[in-house]
Amino acid sequence: MNNSSKQLTPEHKRSRGRPRDPGLEERVFDVALDIYGQGGWNGFSFDALAKSASVGKAALYSRWASRGDLLREALAARWISVDNIDNGSLREDLRQLAHSYMQTLTGPHGSIGLMLQADRQYEDVRIALEPYRERIMREARLLVRRAMTRGEIPTDVSPALILDVLIGAVSNRVSATPPQMRARLAETADRFIDDLVTILLRGVSSPQGVDAPGD
Repeated sequence: MNNSSKQLTPEHKRSRGRPRDPGLEERVFDVALDIYGQGGWNGFSFDALAKSASVGKAALYSRWASRGDLLREALAARWISVDNIDNGSLREDLRQLAHSYMQTLTGPHGSIGLMLQADRQYEDVRIALEPYRERIMREARLLVRRAMTRGEIPTDVSPALILDVLIGAVSNRVSATPPQMRARLAETADRFIDDLVTILLRGVSSPQGVDAPGD
């Protein structure tokens, strides 16, 4: 038997097909956040994604088993991330987290936060996004626990409480600001976040909490 009749290996077989588009995922992630931010879960479909990203549905299904998987990966790649925050100081870490979150909420994909809250009614969304939510919270809690190890705050402080106060305050600040005043919000963000972090750290560092007026 000559060499030309040898069976092709799986690698050789794959090389004969159409090569994977290295930019497809990046393009699809951008489109996915645009579509989800505009229409939420009800408007998030492979049909809409394929049309807007100019790709075939077969290409989408070959990479993501469901639209939930695609949304989770798009959020992980393009939306909120905490794993790069480590400044060696809880104050600076919280400042960076707050700035990042505010920029996300006031940016082009800011409406995604509202959509995610509304779409928690759908079991498919909750199941698909739970790994993403857990990863974000795990990384954020680690940020606070590193500060405990450094001795910056007491070890009996709840990391979840610190994060809830910080994220809740930023969310309220953005939601209470009319769209036409968002530019002003950006201008005053540094002062707001500095004051927020100062009050938060003062509260968790003192057994009595924030000093009462006149003390």
